[in-house]
Amino acid sequence: MRRITLVKTVFTLVCIFFLQISVFSQGGYFLTKGKILDKFTKLPLSNAYISIPSIGYGTAPNLDGDFLFQFPRLSKDSLVVVSSVGYKSLKLKGSNLRLEDNLFELEPLPLFDANYGLSDVRIMLKAAVDSIKANYNASPYYQLGFYHEQVDLPGLGPIKLNEGVLRVERFPDLKEKIEKVKLLRGRRIEWKGQTNKINGWGFQNGTQLVCRSLETGIPDFLEKKQMKKYDFRLDSLMTEYEDLPLFIIHFWPLQKGKKGGKEGTIYLEPETKAIVKIQYKMVEKSVNELLDRKIGPVKVDGKSAEMVFQYRKFKDKWSLQESKAIFSVNFEDNLDKKYNINTNIMMRYVAFENLKLMKSAIYDNEILTSTNNFIATNSVNSEYWLPYIYLPNTTEASKLSNILR
Repeated sequence: MRRITLVKTVFTLVCIFFLQISVFSQGGYFLTKGKILDKFTKLPLSNAYISIPSIGYGTAPNLDGDFLFQFPRLSKDSLVVVSSVGYKSLKLKGSNLRLEDNLFELEPLPLFDANYGLSDVRIMLKAAVDSIKANYNASPYYQLGFYHEQVDLPGLGPIKLNEGVLRVERFPDLKEKIEKVKLLRGRRIEWKGQTNKINGWGFQNGTQLVCRSLETGIPDFLEKKQMKKYDFRLDSLMTEYEDLPLFIIHFWPLQKGKKGGKEGTIYLEPETKAIVKIQYKMVEKSVNELLDRKIGPVKVDGKSAEMVFQYRKFKDKWSLQESKAIFSVNFEDNLDKKYNINTNIMMRYVAFENLKLMKSAIYDNEILTSTNNFIATNSVNSEYWLPYIYLPNTTEASKLSNILR
């Protein structure tokens, strides 16, 4: 009997597996494409997001504003939201989306006077930190997302692209809060004649920088001891995100040129004290702390660094929607001074799905430790990513691919 039961169980699992493949191949998912722009400037809004909040599916546009959104056909009657901080959200039914050429133009919202009783900004921020467990996922969950890493040289544009579909697992309930990142599919496009000049670049794994979320690690300037070293100012005006008013809090180090110092802005939802967005720049003396400044033929000198972390509400919990790191780095030939190059480096992570984690699917030997060993290719073929969700190729990526071919 046990053997018969086991055979039935195996047969059932196999049927489910092939049924899932069949559903996907027969159009179990709806795929729609389009563009998101600022209504007045007509510039691309790469920091916007299109999603179905009820099921946790979403995606962002690429740097050109082009998006590709894939979700189950069963959710076509669900509410789709197109949004960005400081803009009026657009809402429509999934059934109103066309297969291609959807154009969404978001209207910027004017700042407005705060109607809330303004309290001490430090007390407000401490309350926000204390509310992380209530506002964000307190139990294990995972995201599927897309990682994009781009190196630009002035006058040439991109000379290196690392792209990958990631599975990110977070364990906020553990005493030692951890995150695991696994590469599901990845590729590297590299102009070797140019990238030889920046071999001193010390980033080994940008995902460690941009996949971190508030549940597993708050920024140092919000830690109790570090907050004393910063000044905070609550703006008298507020902005909005998906019909939620947001406080705008500015911060900067008390000691000018402080090692590790950062200055930037925090967007805070006043009712629940949820942190919706954080963006900051590092003071120039601190940029090199994030660089592995190798002693060798190439001298590396960090000039500027900017970080952006955007969160979004799915099923009453805020989750990391997108994060971005932008660096300006100078590379100089230490030996015969043949070149001195200012280089721009961008790392970006966009989450597509937020799902409860029942059991980890990442073994220790599968954890991503470097983005420098992705599979080399000269093609930006989109079919490479199927069946995963991905970001459309940018115009610059296509140009690089054409140069290499």
